Amino acid sequence: MNGYVEFQSPEGDPVVVNVNRVNYVRRFKGWNDASAVNFEKGNYVVVKGNLPAVMKVLAEE
Repeated sequence: MNGYVEFQSPEGDPVVVNVNRVNYVRRFKGWNDASAVNFEKGNYVVVKGNLPAVMKVLAEE
């Protein structure tokens, strides 16, 4: 999947993110093992993984 990365939601559901549309990533409030991936005018998805782990996966794509 060129340009796309698959993560899991905190509940274990698959979440696919287009790396080219990511504006920034931040820690999701109240969760130490979840990050909010922001894209397209303030919309975001919550994915499983701490901030350094999520950023590493996005950088590799």
